[in-house]
Amino acid sequence: MSKKRSFIQLTESYMRRHQRGGFLVGDVIVFDKGYKSKSGFKELSQNTRDELQSMIDSGLNIRVINIKDANPGPRYPGNSDTTSGEVVLDVAVDEGGGRYGSPITIPVDIGTPNEDLYPNLPPIPDAWRRKDKVNIKPQELEEDQESLTNKTDRGDGKLKQTEIKNPVKNTKIPSKAANSTANYMKGIK
Repeated sequence: MSKKRSFIQLTESYMRRHQRGGFLVGDVIVFDKGYKSKSGFKELSQNTRDELQSMIDSGLNIRVINIKDANPGPRYPGNSDTTSGEVVLDVAVDEGGGRYGSPITIPVDIGTPNEDLYPNLPPIPDAWRRKDKVNIKPQELEEDQESLTNKTDRGDGKLKQTEIKNPVKNTKIPSKAANSTANYMKGIK
């Protein structure tokens, strides 16, 4: 009795960039210079336009979090046989660490994906950078810094100036060898 083996071939289908409006989920979107004059932007409601403008003004990266059909009609939206070429984008502000805030739906025609980034991560937004002047170059400390943090109690209950610099020569510690190993070994023969 021979057994007939049958193998089921499993294949995976995935969407490419130019099959769904030129975007992929995770893309950072760059808005066109005249995006406010485009018909897709004008068709948005006023509160959606205001929210989009506040997202752009925040200075944070805006990412595509979903790509949907413009006319939601198909029963199986993930099936490539029932999808159309007319899509809209769900975008959100990238708050860092995988967190996305203020998701809204916008038309495709008001921006393009920032393809200069691949395969790298997007740059750190200026809104996340501190505005202080930090000097990371080492500088010599002043000799006599009178600060409480530079004082040490050396066991007598009084605060004295701490030696901030390392000593240049060896310091001899006064001690008396009472039970050293050499003295112990003299008695053993």
